[in-house]
Amino acid sequence: MPADEVAGELILLAMRSVARICIIPVQDILGLGAEARMNYPSTLEGNWEWRMTPEEFSGAPFDRLRRLTELYGRA
Repeated sequence: MPADEVAGELILLAMRSVARICIIPVQDILGLGAEARMNYPSTLEGNWEWRMTPEEFSGAPFDRLRRLTELYGRA
């Protein structure tokens, strides 16, 4: 499986789970890489600097998330 498809497959597996709660990092929903990392363990600087822009709150990734949420009864 290509590396750029891994996050999408893990999201699908999490949504299919029988677990009551499914938490998915927004960076995975958007398909972002290391540039969107939030935390660097054991470092004092550079943590919590990534911010999501208003434009990123819509579009295909969130349409897919909405469909999966409805399909697996998580709405």
